[in-house]
Formats: sequence, C-alpha cells, structure tokens
Amino acid sequence: MKKSIILIFIVVFSTIISIIIKRALEENYVPEISFEIKKYDFDTLTTQEEADVYFVFGNLGKKDLKVYDIKTSCGCTIPAWNDGFLKPYEKDSFKVTYNIENKGYFIKEIMVYSNSKTSPDRLEVMGYVPFE
Repeated sequence: MKKSIILIFIVVFSTIISIIIKRALEENYVPEISFEIKKYDFDTLTTQEEADVYFVFGNLGKKDLKVYDIKTSCGCTIPAWNDGFLKPYEKDSFKVTYNIENKGYFIKEIMVYSNSKTSPDRLEVMGYVPFE
C-alpha cells in the first residue's frame, strides 16, 4: 500500500513538473514581432509615388516569425508583404500604399496577423490629400 502511494506521488509530481517546464519553454521560445514605428504620417500627398511607406519589423523571439495576413481598415490602403519565415533577430519590411484618389484627411488602421505572442499588432497611417 505504501509503495503504491509513493508511486502515485512520484507520477503526479513528475507530471506537474513536466507541465511547468513545458510552459516555461513555450513562453521563452516564441516569435516576438517588433516594429521600428507603429504610426506613419504621410503629411500632404500630391502624387501616388509619395503614397508608399515601408514598415520595418524584426523578430526578437527565439523561434521563426511568420506574417500570415495584413488587413487594412479600407480598400484604399493596400499592403504587400513576404510570406516567408523570419529567423530570430532578423529584420524585414512590408509596404503599405495609400490610394490618393480619396481626397481629404485620413487615418487608416493596419492589422498585422502573425505567430507572434502579441498578434494581431495594430499600425496606423495618416495624412491629407488636397481636393485640388
């Protein structure tokens, strides 16, 4: 009887320790996205060539980072990104283009979906297109 209680204790104890170690490793070995800037002000846009911005981001985590999707608050803001993996401590960028056919002041939201622990990450572009 005593041996079975000791055996049950050892099994339960080692299971708890295994769970704790697994969670600690998962938290320490995940991708972590970091952006150089999260908001960009175009100021006044007069030509379509001025309406591009590159958001530079890095992987501060210890596992490969993957950007799965980038969604914008409207169809006038168009993202373009690489669909590959970003190794730990590497940097990359993605382009966002604003369509200047839309006149007036604007603030547009960009949501970056990745396997980072902070996903989705919110970015913003703003500016003004004159009515001419």
